[in-house]
Amino acid sequence: MYYTMSVITSHVMTSWSEIKTLQTDWNPLLEQSDADNIFLTWEWMESWKDTCFADTKLLFIVLKENNKPIAIAPFYIQPYQLLKTLTYQVLRFAGDQGIGSEYSNFIVRKQDSVNLKQQLWQTLLAKQTSSHWDLIWYTNVSSWTTGGQSLITSLQQTPELRLASREVDFANTSLKSLSLSLLPELSKSLRTNIKQTQGYLSKLGEWQVSYCEDPVLLNKSLQQLFELHNLRWQRTGLKGSFQRRPEMATFYQDFTRKALHKGWLRLAELTCDDKTQAVQIGYVYRGQFFALQEGFNPDFQKGTGQVLRYHVMQRCIQEGLTDYDFLGQYTNHKRRWLAKQRNGQHLLIWPNKLKNTLFNFFTIWPTGKYLKPVRLNK
Repeated sequence: MYYTMSVITSHVMTSWSEIKTLQTDWNPLLEQSDADNIFLTWEWMESWKDTCFADTKLLFIVLKENNKPIAIAPFYIQPYQLLKTLTYQVLRFAGDQGIGSEYSNFIVRKQDSVNLKQQLWQTLLAKQTSSHWDLIWYTNVSSWTTGGQSLITSLQQTPELRLASREVDFANTSLKSLSLSLLPELSKSLRTNIKQTQGYLSKLGEWQVSYCEDPVLLNKSLQQLFELHNLRWQRTGLKGSFQRRPEMATFYQDFTRKALHKGWLRLAELTCDDKTQAVQIGYVYRGQFFALQEGFNPDFQKGTGQVLRYHVMQRCIQEGLTDYDFLGQYTNHKRRWLAKQRNGQHLLIWPNKLKNTLFNFFTIWPTGKYLKPVRLNK
């Protein structure tokens, strides 16, 4: 009797035409993995690629078994300069370039998660791959999840790589035990604010919360989001995310079309007398709501944004969703909405080579004044 042993092969993909061959298998692999989230979907990655800077260099590591992908590590290469002199090629998680991605991870076959993630690290260290990069800056790892834990464990089991970590906080509201009315669960001050604002809106005229479900109206709703978001920040003397990073607006225009088609998009508007006063955008994926961005008219009634969030959260409960994920940063505002803090990690990873000697003795983060990104061309 003869037994055929499966052989796992590694592949380094640097062109989008190569990476597109993974499209059919991408989401099925993601859905059974321990890191399934909307920021790792093919649709998110494709929209990022179609709207990112033109000279972005890709580096995707893929493991295949019987010619089927069983593990994917998606990166792009971002040049950094140390003290404006020494250039480092830094691997960053594909999709984190100015569009709001969270929860970086590898996509692997679940039953072999730690081993396959370790093999991906080893492939990065192989001679034909290691010449492409010097450091890895891996942000927003959800280390409280099984997928985040397996990623960190695989790193710890790869002694050729050194690691510095920095804690980063996230906020999430569990909806499982909340009633549809929701108000009794909230603090007295927030309940009062919502009731008073709703009363004020009713005195002004007809008001409602609606969701964009028509592709024809999608661009108009997005423009309302961009304008109100920017207006809110302009009143504080700052620029909003979409004004500071036009590529984010371009990404939203591309990805929301796909998300609407897939049933993921939740683009909510609060209108009063047919004029939009607040907008919130998020996505529903795997039974969870991910809150991405919002905007409101700072010259209108204070608390209108709170009313919109209240109605969005009510709908989430009505849909039977398990979580309202505020994503990055735990704030007092989010705490008032019953959010609990989660602690994740930013990871700086480097191999032990001469160029990286300084990192063995000093903690130098790619967000400080010494190590800064070189701007890519649009």
